[in-house]
Amino acid sequence: MKNVAVFFGGASVEHDVSVITGVLTVNTLDKSEYNAVPVYVDGDGKWYSGEILKDIDVYKNLDFKKLNRVVLTGGDNVLYAVKKGKLIPLFPLSAVINCMHGERGEDGSLAGYINMCGIPFASPSIAASAICMDKAVTKKFLKGIGIKTLPCVSVKKLSDCSEVIKKLDFPVIVKPACLGSSIGISRAENAEELADAVNLAFRFGDKAVVEKLLKGFTEINCAAYRSVSGKIIVSPCERPFGREEVLSFDDKYTSGKREFPADIPIKISDKIRSATEKIYSELDCIGTVRADFMVVGEDVYLNEINTVPGSLAYYLFCNTLKDFASILAETLTVAEKKYAVIHSLQKSYKSSILNLGGAKSAKRL
Repeated sequence: MKNVAVFFGGASVEHDVSVITGVLTVNTLDKSEYNAVPVYVDGDGKWYSGEILKDIDVYKNLDFKKLNRVVLTGGDNVLYAVKKGKLIPLFPLSAVINCMHGERGEDGSLAGYINMCGIPFASPSIAASAICMDKAVTKKFLKGIGIKTLPCVSVKKLSDCSEVIKKLDFPVIVKPACLGSSIGISRAENAEELADAVNLAFRFGDKAVVEKLLKGFTEINCAAYRSVSGKIIVSPCERPFGREEVLSFDDKYTSGKREFPADIPIKISDKIRSATEKIYSELDCIGTVRADFMVVGEDVYLNEINTVPGSLAYYLFCNTLKDFASILAETLTVAEKKYAVIHSLQKSYKSSILNLGGAKSAKRL
């Protein structure tokens, strides 16, 4: 039986959505093959584990006294409970699945920590996560691989709004650069509204991205994952519906509707699915990644890339949770195989540098 830790929650405005994704994943893993170990990260960034975390209802009034405070340490795959200042071994982990949306999870932070512990990571890498988290960086990456996006201006301080006015015509859309779930996004029709929108975005991060508002677009989502054979499996396209020009948090998660498969021309569908596969391949991803597009006529623009999509986008591939369990099992196998290759690489190199004169300068004065 393999112990697989599923991380979710987090010190992020996307915390609640992450809980749903994490609990679903924990309960979907094949119980005959895996011992799913929930690791809940609270709003302060503390880690907890316990069987009650598998019940979605406990999060309405979570009793932390029934949980273990847990940690991982560098170079060690054992999950420890922290009790009275001592570390008590709980489980050696075979792999980790990341279900933490947003900051400290989706941005590559968790990938880096798990990598330092030497545990297979069944989710996108540090580099892929970091690139996709920052919308401004994402656009630079996409330009490099020939994927069309809308022109944008990065804003790090309020005075940068003057650059927006020079380069973009109103109306514009203002977004926090490193946030998802449509939180902190607003429309601006003039310079005064632009300043208000940027200040709103700055409540959620230290950088904003401003884009020209694309009118009359259709939003289309598509996802991909890697099979055990190495083949990239691309989902059919989905069309989410919202009440506004820009989908709100409620449109995405509480009251929104969707059309699946999306009723769009095959030519457009093929273009979107091809772009999704290319993005996934160029990022060399593991796990499920969802790409969100905007379509106007025959023009297709990539809006954003989600390396930890809500519910890991299982609904774009599966009719049943049993099928989702199979995808998770494939992803875990892919992660273990990749880790085995990386672990086999040479990690040391004999040199005489510590015996040379230059090393003396490192001595304490």
